[in-house]
Amino acid sequence: LTPGLSAAITAWGGHIIDTALLPDHLPVLRIAAARALAEADLVVVTGGASVGAHDHARAMFGDALTMVIDKVAVKPGKPVWLARAGAEVPLVLGLPGNPGSAYVTARLFLAPLLAGLSGGDPQAMLAWQDLPLGAALPPVGDRDLMTRAQLAGGALRPLDNQDSGAQAVLALATHLIWQAAGSGGVTAGATSKALKL
Repeated sequence: LTPGLSAAITAWGGHIIDTALLPDHLPVLRIAAARALAEADLVVVTGGASVGAHDHARAMFGDALTMVIDKVAVKPGKPVWLARAGAEVPLVLGLPGNPGSAYVTARLFLAPLLAGLSGGDPQAMLAWQDLPLGAALPPVGDRDLMTRAQLAGGALRPLDNQDSGAQAVLALATHLIWQAAGSGGVTAGATSKALKL
């Protein structure tokens, strides 16, 4: 996990047992996966979610997983997945490898999961607000769009670099703006659904 994601997990009420940066070598990954499943209620894996020869995020758990979510229609973050490795816990959440995608999907899926696992209300972590836009937004394609934005002067201003690999934008963003798949553009001054990061 990146330091930023680790800090977010702690802020969202999680307790980190361990973190590890592992090579794309399946035998090593399988040892780490078995250990993680034995020790944690929730295992978070970043990267390795594609279909390349070295993408082992799911394979590292062997036959232990039952899929709950297999990809989502959200941009950025389509490859996110959730699985069970038992009747209840542990759970395994697979986040995309790109920093922007990983953080967006962590905010949308990991934050509520942590709230629920700790006895809180998952919905409280998804308190969307109606906030005014400081700039227009274009129409949306076939996936819900999460635009990183900064609340300034009482209005949300979409940040310039929305590339899923961009990291600096994560330090500037205060909110996610949600536009539903297939929705039209939104003019400056209109309100939009936003989630505080």
